[in-house]
Amino acid sequence: MRKIKSLLPLIIIMGLFTFSCRKFETQADKENQALDGKISANSLLSEKPKKVLFIGIDGCVWKALTPSNAPNLKALMDESYTSTNALTEIPTWSSNGWSALFTGVGVAKHKASDNSFSGADFINYPSFFRQIKTSLPSLRTASIATWSSINNFIVASQDVTVKQNSNSDDATEARIIQEITSSNTDVSFCHFDNVDHAGHASNYRLTSQMYIDSVKAVDNRVGRILDAIKSRATYDDENWLIVVATDHGGDLSHGGSSYLERNAFIIVNNSAITPQLVNTLPTTTTESNSHNITTVDFKTNVYGQLPTLSNLNLSATSSCTIEFRVRATATSSDPVIIGNKNWASGYNKGIIISNRNGIIRANFGDGTNRLDIDGVDLSDQLWHHVAVVVNRTTQKATLFDGGIQVAEGNISSVGDLQSGSPFKIGQDVTSNYNPYFTGSISEIRLFKSALPQTSISAYGFTSLTSSHPQQADLVLYTKGNEISGTVYNGSMVTPKIDILTKNSATITRSTLTIPIFYRNITDYNGAPYLYSVPPTILSFLGISRPSYYDGQTLVNF
Repeated sequence: MRKIKSLLPLIIIMGLFTFSCRKFETQADKENQALDGKISANSLLSEKPKKVLFIGIDGCVWKALTPSNAPNLKALMDESYTSTNALTEIPTWSSNGWSALFTGVGVAKHKASDNSFSGADFINYPSFFRQIKTSLPSLRTASIATWSSINNFIVASQDVTVKQNSNSDDATEARIIQEITSSNTDVSFCHFDNVDHAGHASNYRLTSQMYIDSVKAVDNRVGRILDAIKSRATYDDENWLIVVATDHGGDLSHGGSSYLERNAFIIVNNSAITPQLVNTLPTTTTESNSHNITTVDFKTNVYGQLPTLSNLNLSATSSCTIEFRVRATATSSDPVIIGNKNWASGYNKGIIISNRNGIIRANFGDGTNRLDIDGVDLSDQLWHHVAVVVNRTTQKATLFDGGIQVAEGNISSVGDLQSGSPFKIGQDVTSNYNPYFTGSISEIRLFKSALPQTSISAYGFTSLTSSHPQQADLVLYTKGNEISGTVYNGSMVTPKIDILTKNSATITRSTLTIPIFYRNITDYNGAPYLYSVPPTILSFLGISRPSYYDGQTLVNF
């Protein structure tokens, strides 16, 4: 009995140990089974046929995508990876945005910097359809676009099964639904244009009923397209990737460098994606250079006139550069800073550089055609060193702020800019344009050649000297720092500028210690660029990202 009693504690301990082991094994088994179930679900998903639909909505400002305006798109956003801080590059033309969305690279590579697509390189940087055609040649692909330039320039015919340029968004919708329901297309793209048309007509204002109605209309289209996908008999056995994106934002117009113009959105939807909203706003620090000057106060009935400059050729084959420093104290309407034509119409022959509601607009007209490029924010009331370069060799008109390019346009369709009238500052050639420019203008420089960015930047914050690389092409230069009198005296070259008055106005001057804007340093806090869409699509399809891509996949599948 003593021996048996001594064994009892040992037997109890062993029993407890065995029970504990069984309990541990049971819990581990459950965890393993759950893990196996998850792996099996992902495996099953990966075995399903993959389908891709990329919906492009031109000029769609994401803030318009509210539950009341766009219930279908808003619901999709809430179920997806959604970036409302996505970025397009400068210049913010559709050519640049759509090229990035198709090629996976920035404008430095694809070179589609304006809507003429002049000089664009889609040989070395083709659309993502090229990688799909090469890696998965059996897939049926389609590109249906209302804006024909996408298919005419970016998407090569040999890379897609079907390519259609539609004459309306109605036709685009009908064809993409046909591809989804009848043609069993594997990878398809469709482009809608009406929102951008409404944006141009309404200055992309969310208070415009026209713009909101266009958003509502495209949202209905998206809803019908998504319904067409879900109504497929094979839908439950398919693995769909839905991408929705726009090519640019809007700020009165687009093409310039403001954040509202650059701000786009990207939606990526797939059952393997955990919903995520990426919306961190950028932070900006302004850098400037000190500046002290006594100069004329331009205001109502006070303006300047340049002499006739016979050696400044503004014909359709000649280049030129106009530089000046400007500080605006009013930001309403579109008063002239410098120009040589009647500003009653932008089509009139000549050049006008105006302060259009606080943003510089450079306008070029030949009597029939016109070009407008917008950039340089004057609302900060700092000095800005502005340069407008017309390069007839490259057929580009470029706008610089502090030596940094902010906008560019193709000027090939605009011919002779010689109006027959001399340039004026603070007024157009009629001397009667209302309102007058209000603020300060100095350091006016006209060159009979297209200055490179290096020269503009090197002399953006100093006076010109005889060592300037293009000094031989200087036609007019005045510092505008006279402390009295009615003239901006010429420097380095003879021509001067007369300061004129009307209606008994008097010339006054101010001594200003306001700095010259240099640049904004902006931290975009990791916001994705539009060129991240192609690698995302390719990743979903199991296709390796080309090494030359600038973008990375937005999500992991």
